[in-house]
Parts: sequence; C-alpha cells; structure tokens
Amino acid sequence: MTAATTFGARLRELRLAAGLTQEALADRAGISARAVSDLERDPLRTPRLDTVRLLADALALTTQRRAELLALAQPTTPAGSLLVRAPITEALTTLIGREDEIAALVKLLADGETQLISLTGPGGVGKTRLAVHVAASLSSQYADGAMFVDLAPLRDPGLVLPAIAQQLGLDENPAVPVAQRLTAALRGRQLLILLDNAEHLLEARTELLALLSACPDVIALVTTRVPLDVRGERQYRIAPLLLPAPGENMPGGSASEVLFRDRALAVGIDLPPSAGAAVADICRRLDGLPLALELAAARTRVLPPDALLARLEQRLTVLVGGPHDLPDRQRTMRDAIAWSYQLLSDRARVLFRTLSAFAGGCPLPAAEAINYDLGVLDALTELIDASLVAVEPNAQAPRITMLETVRDFGLESSVSVGDASSIVRRHAEYFAALAEQDPVAAGEAERDNLRAAMNWALDETDAATALRIVAAMWRFWIERGQLTEGFHYAHAGFGLASSVNVAPPVRLAALAGAARLALATTAVEEASRWCDDLVELGRTHGTPADLVAALNVRAQFARDQDRYVDARRDYEEAETLATSHEDEHGRAKALIGLAYVTFFAGDSLRAEDLANRGLAAARQCGDQRELADVLLLLAWQAMHAGKYPDSHRLASEAVALYRGMKHTGGVALGLRQLGTAAAFTGEFDQATVYYEEARELFLARGEDQIAGELLAHLGHVALNTGDIPRARKLNARSLESARAYGDQWALAMAATQLGHVELADGQLDAARDLFTESADLFEAIGNPLYVAWCLEGVAGVAAADGRWDQAAQACAARQAVLAEIGHTLPPVHPESYQRLLAAVDRASN
Repeated sequence: MTAATTFGARLRELRLAAGLTQEALADRAGISARAVSDLERDPLRTPRLDTVRLLADALALTTQRRAELLALAQPTTPAGSLLVRAPITEALTTLIGREDEIAALVKLLADGETQLISLTGPGGVGKTRLAVHVAASLSSQYADGAMFVDLAPLRDPGLVLPAIAQQLGLDENPAVPVAQRLTAALRGRQLLILLDNAEHLLEARTELLALLSACPDVIALVTTRVPLDVRGERQYRIAPLLLPAPGENMPGGSASEVLFRDRALAVGIDLPPSAGAAVADICRRLDGLPLALELAAARTRVLPPDALLARLEQRLTVLVGGPHDLPDRQRTMRDAIAWSYQLLSDRARVLFRTLSAFAGGCPLPAAEAINYDLGVLDALTELIDASLVAVEPNAQAPRITMLETVRDFGLESSVSVGDASSIVRRHAEYFAALAEQDPVAAGEAERDNLRAAMNWALDETDAATALRIVAAMWRFWIERGQLTEGFHYAHAGFGLASSVNVAPPVRLAALAGAARLALATTAVEEASRWCDDLVELGRTHGTPADLVAALNVRAQFARDQDRYVDARRDYEEAETLATSHEDEHGRAKALIGLAYVTFFAGDSLRAEDLANRGLAAARQCGDQRELADVLLLLAWQAMHAGKYPDSHRLASEAVALYRGMKHTGGVALGLRQLGTAAAFTGEFDQATVYYEEARELFLARGEDQIAGELLAHLGHVALNTGDIPRARKLNARSLESARAYGDQWALAMAATQLGHVELADGQLDAARDLFTESADLFEAIGNPLYVAWCLEGVAGVAAADGRWDQAAQACAARQAVLAEIGHTLPPVHPESYQRLLAAVDRASN
C-alpha cells in the first residue's frame, strides 16, 4: 500500500484542497485535532465509519469522493501482502544451552501436525526468549511471516483477539465482530503468531481455538506458565538449564555456567578460571533458572562470585535489577514468581505456602497429612499447571518438588500471610511421627525434611519434638555413618533447658542414642555424663529392659576407655537382669561385651564360652545386628587361635549381614578383621585392600579415631613388604592420632609397631624408648594380648646391643605370655624374628 492510496494521505489532500488546517477541519467535524493528525500521520490507522462520515460532511465532498474516502477507510489486504505490525526480530543477547529445545520445536512446527504449541514452565525459565528465537528463525518459512503479540499487559480475556487484530492492522469496526474480521483476514494465510504470556487469559482459549480451526495455515506458538488444556494443543515443557555435575567445579562445563559467564562478561566482568567453583555453586543454588542467573551475573559488577554466593542465602533480595527493556514482572525474580502466585485460587495458594515448608520436596501423603482440611489433589493440579511445582515419578509414591528459588518465595509468603508458624509446626510434627514409625524411610528419603523439622524444634526450644527425633533416629545415624550430624542434634537437644521436662520414656530413648553417638564420635565428656544419666534414669523411671540397655551402653563406654573392671561390672549386672526378665536382646549384647572384656584380660577359654552363649542368645532373639556382632567376635577369637580359615569365614558372614543392614560401621569393622587375618597369613596385598576400604568407610562416617588406628595396620603391611619410609610415616601418624584422642590401647599398639620400624632401620635408641612406652601402657590397661609384640622388640634391641641373655629371656617371655593366655600371634615381622631366634640360638651355643 503506497502513501497515495492510504486513508490518511487522501484525507490530507482533501483538507488542503479545502484550505483547512487540521484544527479547522476538526472543529467542523466535531472531533479532536489530535484525531485528524493521527489519521493523516499513521498509514496503518483506519477510522470508524461514523468518523469518516463526519469528515466527509465537514469537507463537503461530492458523492464520488465520499465513496472513495469510505473505500480507503476499509481497505482489503491483497493476497501475499498481509500487513504485520509486529514482526519478530531476534534478541540482541545470545541464546545459550537450548540447542535440544530449538531442534525439538523446529521439528514440531515443521511436521505441521498441530496448529497450537504451548511452551510451559516456571517463571524465569526462558520461555519467551526461546519462543522468540524459534519464531524469528522460522519466519521466512511462512509466506506471511511471524508476528509477536504481548499478552502480559492485558487483563481481560476478551481483548486477546483484538490484540491480534491490532498487530495485523485490522480496523476496529464495531459493526463486524473481531473474530469474524480476523477469520476473514487470516483465512488462506500462512502465518506464525507468537502469543506471549497467556497464563492469566485462559478464558480466551476457546476463541483462539475457533480462529485456528477456521484458518488451518495459521500456527499459534504460545508461552504460558499454565497449559491451555484444549484439544489439539501440543505442550512442550521448558526445564531449567543443565547444572554442573556433582563435584564438577571446572569452569565452562554446563549450560548454566556458560550463561552466567556470558552475562557477567556483558556487564564488563571477565571471570577468571579460579572462580569456577563459586560459579558452579551459584548455578546450583539458583536451580539453573536463566532469569535468576542473569540477574545474579549482573551483580558481579560489585560482588565477586565468592561474595555473591555467600549472599544467595537470601536469593530473592539479591536477584533484582534486571535490564530496563524487560517487562516489570521479569525485572526481579520475586516479581516473576509473584505473577504466577497471583493467578492461583485461594486453596492453591494455601497449598503452595505449605509445600514451601518441605525441604527437598515431599511425597503426596505428606502433603495430604499436613493439609488434611484442604482438597490437595485439585490444588496440586493447579500448582503443577502454573509451573510452580513438579511431580517426579517414584517407585513408592510420586514426589512433589519445587525449585529452591520458588520455595524462597513461598516461605516469604507464609510469613507475610501469617501462617508460617502453624505450617512449620505441622511439618515438624509429621516428620517426628514418621521417624518414630519408620526411621529408615525417614532417614533415607526424607533426610532434608527431617533436618528442617529438627532445626525448627531447636529454634523454637521444643525439646520434646527434638528428643523424639533423636530417640527415633539414632540407630539410623550410627548405622549409616551420619555420626557427626546425629551427635550435633543430640547435643543440641539435650542442651535445651526444657529437655529435663521431657517425658521419661522419650528422654530415656534419646539418652540411649545420645550416649552411643558420643561413644562413636569419641566425645568423652558427653559420653560419660550421658551414660551416667542414662543408668540413673533407667533405675528410677525405666523398665528392666531400659536398665539393661543403659548398663550395656555404659559398659561399652568403659570398655572403650580400657576400664575393663568397670565394664565387666556393668555387663554382668546387665546379663543377670536380662536373664531374669527373659530379655534375650539385652542378654546377647551383655554376653558379647563380656566376651570382649574377658578376651582382652587374657582368659581366652572363658571368652570363647561367653561368645558362644552370646551367639545362642542372638539367634534366639533373631536380631541380625547382634548376630553380626557376635560373628565378628568369633572371627576375632578364631584368628587369635590360629584358625585363619574359620576367622575369614566368620568375618565374611558378619560383613555380609552388615552390608544387608547398610551398617557401614559394622562393614568397616569386619573388613578390618579380614585385613588383619590376611596380614597374619602373609597375604599383604589382600590385607591392604581390606584395610584401605575399611579406613575410607571410617573416615566417611566421621570415626577419625578408628581410621587413625588403621594407619598402624597399613604400617604393619609396609614393614613386612620392605617399605621402611612408608611404614615409619604411617605408624607415626597413627601414634599422633592415638595421643590426640587419649586412646591408650591404640597408643600402645602404634608405639610397638613404630618401635619395630625403628629397629628394622637400626635406630636402636628410638626403638628402645618406644618399646618401653608401649610396655608401660600394656601393663596399665591390663591387656596382655599384644605384649608379645612388645617383647619381640625388646629382644631385638637387646640382640642388637649384644645382650644375648636378655634377648633370649625376652623371646622366652613372649612364648610364655601367649601360652598363658592361650593365643596364637605371629610376630610383627616374621622374617626378622626368625633371624633373631636363629641368632639367639647360635649365641646360646
């Protein structure tokens, strides 16, 4: 359409011919001067018919000229030249990480199997940016191009079709319905229409579908947080960008990292490779949401990545100040989410706020339990449609999940509305009850929610809820190696002033767990106090079974402290009480403990009898944990009796049971036993494999003290394989660890083995001092089991000094000790000891 044939150009010609100004013509016609100016200036503007008539009367036009002007006011669009007022142009920024989505959408549009494609996803995920890119790249493939229609400013669904008509430049003639005019204009046209942000105008979908049905060559690409849910719609969900793989901190790997670095560069910040770890963590913290990443990257002008990461604990406060050419709803992350939240029904808003209390999502039954007075399924469907939550398939039950950035908004909303306190209280009560019903399920599937519940209880000084969780979860924490976390919660729970007022049954169960956690983490002061409190409470408020358990725990503590007399006293009382009340579980534990104490004291025959009685009790009560414990004890006894095949078989059976229970601590102890038996039979390579796996497990569990003991075991292997420097290093580290923890037994063993390393290296003074120290330690703790190794060293030092009589006496004493306690123990370094015996024999002859 040329200027000569537009309504505005013709009106101007006629006005000038009449010698009128725009103001004069407007005055005659009874319209505004602005209206006349707009009509003449804008070639796309077409007036109402009554306006044309007023202008024709004011100009005193002839019948022919009046008809010409009326015809120009209602132009027809020639075939192949449809006027699009808002053609799509590509954005100035690079689209990153959407190659797969682009390919999929291009294929969908090329297949021509649907006229209506909706791009769905949460706010800030990049639906508009992706749709614009796809539409712009495909515009030339449509005879009439591609057109962008922004629906965000509209509030009335009835304005959707008029907005499309306006972008096409159609007249606003009220005499002909807009749907009819659109149909007439688009029928036979090949056009791609991008309708952006339709989620708040869903009632317009019927009219849109009717328009598409009447115009089969018109394609609608719709961005919406909520699916249109009409026939013929093809939904394509847009997910956040790929995140760095767990533990992957090298720069430039994932799409989210590339986007963050690119947008930081756009504001003049070229992030160095050393920022890779912080950038990766930022991307994870922001869930890979492009809008959040772009807003955060803009902050790098004033905050380096490490500082920015620290501030992201308050994500929504940091994620503001987007580019000025973005819509208001996308200039802050909070506004992007609020847009979706405002479109929800009241009950969906309640559910949304409630779900934000869950850490790491939740199963559907949990959501229903906490929202017992709400129709959860319908409200959940609404939240899913709004892209505020997602449901992940699960073998047991579907799991409702929420992006952390969205969750932050939900938590803020709860505080603002005033229902945060009641929501988190119901959440904590639910997970405390779940822990009591099924601690394994709670610990495996709901660890984050359990932490949230425990933290709430501590923050609110709700000792009853905190100790309920400790009482329910301590076994799981110990078996799965979550010792540090378990001890932290136990210590914090009993640190609450109100803990003394908690009901005795809950307090007893929690004390039993707390004491065991303190033992496992070598928290000696807490272990001592809690063990005494536990026994006292068991005597005054507990059942016989409670007291038996309490005595067994305190005996274990005494045993670990090498106080064998104290340990025997508590074990014997526990065994007597358990027997009188037919408590086979408590009896089995007491017998196993007594067997260890007796074995350490050197009475191997009685220890074997106690172990077998413990085995019978464990089988009687059917407790797999006790059965594994006694099998491990029997394996240890068999090894010291020289029955190595039996030891291997029993230890392997114990390890299998522990693995079945996922008790990593038991597995580690079993591997340690297998390694020792292998070392005693000269299978040093296999021993190393067992020891290293055991040490890794102990370290992962936070049991650094036992992991330190394993260094001496590995040092023993190094000595016997001829690597003196490694043997010295490992045993020295083990000795240092034992001193740090005050572990007298481990200190005696490490000193003995380091003494043998120094002896093998000819460092006689150092060896002599170490053997003297270890001999004193063995005597002080009353454990003669490995005194034989110390005596070997004493003999070796004496022989090196030429004191053959003393060397012979030490060798004889070694044999006498082993004979007295009935044990078989190979020398620390068999090859050297055999040479020593031969030399002593030669010297005596």
